[in-house]
Amino acid sequence: MKAKILHIIDSFSKGGAEVLLSGVVPELPDFEHHIIYLTYTQYPLNENLPPSITLECLNYTGLSNIFAAIKKLKKRITEIQPNIIHTHLYFSTIFTRFAAPDFIPVIHTYHSQYYRIQYIDRISKFKRWCLKWVDKLTYKERYTIVHVSQTQQKSNDTDIGIKYSSILYNYVEDDFYRKRSDRFDKKNGKLKIISVGNLKTEKNHILLLQAVNLLKHIPMHVNICGQGIDHRMLQEYINKHSLPVTIHGSKNDITDLLEQHDLFVSCSIIEGFGISVAEAMASEIPMIISDISTFKEITENKACFFKSADARDLADKIELFYNGASSAEQYVRDCKNVAEKYRKAIYINKLNILYQSKINVHHI
Repeated sequence: MKAKILHIIDSFSKGGAEVLLSGVVPELPDFEHHIIYLTYTQYPLNENLPPSITLECLNYTGLSNIFAAIKKLKKRITEIQPNIIHTHLYFSTIFTRFAAPDFIPVIHTYHSQYYRIQYIDRISKFKRWCLKWVDKLTYKERYTIVHVSQTQQKSNDTDIGIKYSSILYNYVEDDFYRKRSDRFDKKNGKLKIISVGNLKTEKNHILLLQAVNLLKHIPMHVNICGQGIDHRMLQEYINKHSLPVTIHGSKNDITDLLEQHDLFVSCSIIEGFGISVAEAMASEIPMIISDISTFKEITENKACFFKSADARDLADKIELFYNGASSAEQYVRDCKNVAEKYRKAIYINKLNILYQSKINVHHI
């Protein structure tokens, strides 16, 4: 009989943690998998899941039904009787701590530096403090904590008071590992820039728009792939300054889109891992990315960086690339070599070892 893994996640729409989970589960056929997600998702990522994997939603909507959702989760854990529970994202982690019995091994994967995001308004700051307080209060040393980067590990372990944790870098799908032959030449037309990431504060897309506003003398077009709460604000800025920028929403063909563009830009001010950057590294597209610690870590300091809060510096780096794209070739080669350690097979092997170790200990 196969050991049962219960995966619990906040939602199952397109996002970094959700895509990672939906891509991993089919690659671990030695286990029986169950996936529970908390909030209703209009288009869940179930197209790649085999029929043997159960997928269900708790229909959690907020504070009004939080206790009902935890009660339902507790009931499903009793019915499924998993050998391991693996959670992703904040609320699935907290709910599991209230619902799971002590004898089931629990793995929590943290995907972001949740408590280091610098909000401006007081309400968001207070919410962040409350979430951090609940996390610290419910944390127990028996939980297995996994982080997706060393940078994230240092901040979260400090913020929550985690005694021991490990690192498991995210993976890049094999399809991104392509050989790129075309290189940008300004004689052939306008510069095509792509940025990939949800439209929210920490992705800092507004800085890219500010940089583009400084580069109106350069023929270019920027495509931003992502959706989120900042969409209206970004579109208003684009319209106000008549910028050559299009926001496309979430896209499924990122591998092809990277191949169709000349330059990848990421302006994130905080990241747990930065999957879009790792995908760009594997695809051999030239990159200009913010100089945050996470990006320096996952690229092993081999990328072209700009000062993370400086639109002028980003604009200067883009113009430098426009006038001499060949200068990026060494960055591209070095980043492609680093990206080899993010192969999916490596991730699957390490995760399988982790699961087996928890099952073996549980049966001793």
